[in-house]
Amino acid sequence: MPPTAIKTPAAGLRVSAAEDPAWFRRWGPALYLALLSIVYLVPTCIIAARERLWFDEILTLDAATLLPSLRALWSFLQRGLELSPPLGFVLAAASESVFGRNEFGVRFPSIVAFWVMSLCLYVYLRRRLPWPFAIVGMLLPVMTAAGRYSYEARPYALVLALAGIALVAWQTAAEGRRRRLALVALALALAAALCSHPLAVTLALPFLAGEVARSIRRKRLDVPVWCAFAAATPPLWLLWKLKGAARAAASAQNVAHPLYTVGLTYFLILMPAIVPVAAAIFLLLMSRSQPGARAKTDRGMPGYELAALIGFAAIPFAAVPISTLGGLYWPRYSMNAVVGLSGCLAVLLFRMAASRPRAGMAVAALFTMCFVAEQLLPENKRLNAGIEGSHSSGLQSALEGGLGDHLPIVIGRSLTFLELEHYASPALAGRLYYLTDSKAAAHSLGNVLFDAKGRVLPEFFPFRSHFAEFGSFVAQHQRFVATEPGWVVPLLTAEGAVVQLRGTVEGSRYYEVTLK
Repeated sequence: MPPTAIKTPAAGLRVSAAEDPAWFRRWGPALYLALLSIVYLVPTCIIAARERLWFDEILTLDAATLLPSLRALWSFLQRGLELSPPLGFVLAAASESVFGRNEFGVRFPSIVAFWVMSLCLYVYLRRRLPWPFAIVGMLLPVMTAAGRYSYEARPYALVLALAGIALVAWQTAAEGRRRRLALVALALALAAALCSHPLAVTLALPFLAGEVARSIRRKRLDVPVWCAFAAATPPLWLLWKLKGAARAAASAQNVAHPLYTVGLTYFLILMPAIVPVAAAIFLLLMSRSQPGARAKTDRGMPGYELAALIGFAAIPFAAVPISTLGGLYWPRYSMNAVVGLSGCLAVLLFRMAASRPRAGMAVAALFTMCFVAEQLLPENKRLNAGIEGSHSSGLQSALEGGLGDHLPIVIGRSLTFLELEHYASPALAGRLYYLTDSKAAAHSLGNVLFDAKGRVLPEFFPFRSHFAEFGSFVAQHQRFVATEPGWVVPLLTAEGAVVQLRGTVEGSRYYEVTLK
């Protein structure tokens, strides 16, 4: 019997869509981005729903409850305890109207905003670099200290998102694509950033650096772009109205040398990501190109676009002096620098990889594995964990356990005080006191903002705990419980009070105090 004939098409076997190189080049990056988005969103949303709010986030939650009355919100902001303009609170209130007044509801805008920034950075880099290096630039921010703020109910992620949108819009306008829409988006994004956080003024540095470099290259000004920059400036009026809030703390803060503060800022931002960055550089240094292969230098980023990234990376040099003029600086105020640091690293790795596509894929795979591992870790095990927050749950449990026979409880740290007021039972919250003494706070803590402005909280919100002046409190209470850290217990000890340690939990010590 003759063998059975197998009929095949004349042109050969049909190749499946997944095996078609053209299909992969078109849809592969999009599918990769979709998978990365899922890996980012699911764990981040879970952590956002589980983790307790800390001091700054509780202020956001409370301020959002004043809406839809913009007049009430503006009145609260003018009292000086909260230093941020209104836009972040408006978005938080909108999110709470959908998801409820809870941890996830107030944090959801930041979750989305942070990933928007990452996607914008991908788009900005992808137009100039092969997609594996754009992936590297997109993933790096999540692994830096900025990743901690991807779900924090504060405006840092929002400003990052608006900076990313403005960066892509500026690039698009420079290319002449959909120019009118790009210019409008550029102006609106920068204006919205100024309506979100005072230190958004530092975004002037990267965009001016990039546009000045572009103007030098073109040997003429792009007037519509400069008009878009000017159109974004009216919100500076809001910042001018709110600038007096920082003055309450300015006279008391101890400021380190600016260059030391800048260096510390870079260290804190990049430290959590040092392993994948070092591994990628080591991988490219150890790899060897094929014999005879020449590096491709005809593709890369124009000098003016690289100047904008360098401007982003240099933001701490502007944020430190601007902040310290107002009295307060924290490294998180320079988180916008992560856009430039990530973009510059992607360009550097691209130049190191030269014409080796496999090297680029290997680096992208390395960053992807580190990103996935980071996302799957519990929050307290991540390298960027523990940057903020008072972590008062253990202290709350100890105090709820009947400590002190219903004695008043003096909380020495403002962060812990506000968090306990928010989460404690009504019985415990009613026993909590925060003692104010501007001189003692200035000497111990370096700023007096909460001592000077904290009393506005009971005026605007249902506040269950108490503020009291130190002298009047000790005159009325002979026995009470006091917690450290803070200046209260050392001052009482120096004045001869009997201070007996009752326990230690999560770095906080609590004492029973008896005045003589």
